Amino acid sequence: MARQGLTRTDVIGAAIEMIESEGLHNFSLRELANRLHIKAASLYSHIRNMDELYTEAGCYAISELKKMQLDAIAGKQRSEAIESLADAYYRFGKERPEIYKVILSLPMVKNDAIHRAGFDIVEPIMTAMAGYHLAGEQMMHLQRIFRSIMHGFISQEEAGCFRQFPVDVGESYRMAVRGFILLLEESEKEA
Repeated sequence: MARQGLTRTDVIGAAIEMIESEGLHNFSLRELANRLHIKAASLYSHIRNMDELYTEAGCYAISELKKMQLDAIAGKQRSEAIESLADAYYRFGKERPEIYKVILSLPMVKNDAIHRAGFDIVEPIMTAMAGYHLAGEQMMHLQRIFRSIMHGFISQEEAGCFRQFPVDVGESYRMAVRGFILLLEESEKEA
């Protein structure tokens, strides 16, 4: 069942494709091997273990999210940048939910690549907030709040928590983002 010419890049690409199409919880090395027409043990010629595969898929997902956010905020400042970044983050989570879940599972994997990738998650947010004059520690707190708002809406909606009231979830999200912008403006006055 060996397949000549199979590369590490092929294995990682197939894993990402499988996660996106079949779901993170349905992903297994055995199924990946079947898809690649190799024995499961042959995967270890290309990857060390499942954590390494998750790390690679996670770094890919973070890179995709970062690119989408940076493209969204290009040439924008202050509230326009914040709103555009929030919209891009939300779209990524909704359009690519399974690969987004990989990002959320990364803190369980402990290695240098994940530590470095953490900066890529924060970079677009810090870039969008750069138009506000804030102290360093204040920026750290505020980017955590902003990430929590964005992720909170995606995860709550995914879990079905917003179904009980017939109001537009998108409008609720926009209101939360506008509230965050008011917090940024107030924090800037205090700085």
